[in-house]
Amino acid sequence: MNLPPIMKLRFMPSLLSTLLVLGISVSDTVMAKPNNELSTQDTFKPYLCEGNGIISHTDGVSTLNTLKYFGTSITIDVYNSKPEQADPALCHALNVVQEYHYLASNYSTYPHVENIKSINNSPASIHKIDPKLTALIAAGLDWYNKSDGYFNIALSPVIDLWRKHRSECKGEIKENGLCTKPEMAELQNAAKLVNVKDIYLNQADNTIRLKTGMSIDLGGIAKGWMAEKVYEQLKAEGLTSFMINAGGNIRHYGLHPDGREFNTAIEDPLCKKYDYQLPKCSEFDGQYHEVVHGTDLTIVSSGNYLRYYRVNEKEYHHLIDPKTLQPKPEGVSTSVVLDGQQIFADVISTTLFLMPLEQALEFSDNADYLEAVWYLDDKGNKISTASFDKYRLQPRN
Repeated sequence: MNLPPIMKLRFMPSLLSTLLVLGISVSDTVMAKPNNELSTQDTFKPYLCEGNGIISHTDGVSTLNTLKYFGTSITIDVYNSKPEQADPALCHALNVVQEYHYLASNYSTYPHVENIKSINNSPASIHKIDPKLTALIAAGLDWYNKSDGYFNIALSPVIDLWRKHRSECKGEIKENGLCTKPEMAELQNAAKLVNVKDIYLNQADNTIRLKTGMSIDLGGIAKGWMAEKVYEQLKAEGLTSFMINAGGNIRHYGLHPDGREFNTAIEDPLCKKYDYQLPKCSEFDGQYHEVVHGTDLTIVSSGNYLRYYRVNEKEYHHLIDPKTLQPKPEGVSTSVVLDGQQIFADVISTTLFLMPLEQALEFSDNADYLEAVWYLDDKGNKISTASFDKYRLQPRN
């Protein structure tokens, strides 16, 4: 099958050090002095471009690459712009990435901002937060109702239990088949702290407090939100053609330099899951299951094929169903294509993956800004929304 050049949608686990996997930039680490004061060389400088990203120019394309934020690789390609315009725009875009990384992190605090980790460290205290973080949290709360409870930023205590057991499944424990999963009693106890009504957000005053023992996690909304804010920044700079790849979240604008719409290949999740060892994955055509084309779109996937582990030969992935407190047992991935509401790309893909299929299809049919395709099982069976074909470069056999 011959295809024009495409932008390949890849879902790559971070290859960074432990700090970076946790979403912590090594360059951000500040060593405390005995007198708790920082020397000049230790002063925290959160919005530097130099040293935190690489800008390069190849064949008329200006590219920013960074591995230091959101625990993933972020790449921005700018087309049809001279370096003197593209370089400052890319630096400003990196500043947007940095800003939302610091605000949304639930792994590390930073001296210049009150962020999610700050809130979780002292949930019952009243925290004065940046209006940008207020807007992000408010959107997360709003989507709790829109998603029928399948998207819940307060699910963090339950997620943390699963994350703890998954992180312990390594070395001799893994080799000897001794990995464990949370007991239902543990999960039910943690679930007493996941009620979004116990999040007290004052949008007028930009303050927040939680019920004692609660914590929140913006991992299901922050990256897509950040990507859209980067998009807005690049458009404000006057750029007319670009593509953002935020760890698999694809956002593009304008036309490809060839004068056509952008084409994005959605990777076959089974190839990724089995490290390309399946026979079909040896050829490029077998490595993807859809090619999407269009203008000014967002494409993102959620699925069970990356962060998972095995307990007694059964797989448990990282997407937890708030209704059952367990990883959803059915389905492999859900990919969404959005021509509106792009800022909620992560929310929507996660929600549609977790929802029962009939409910997810109904949700999609009622939303005129999205189309979706579900990769249902290891046999490659799929189902898509009624109008998904309008984005297919050509139907797959």
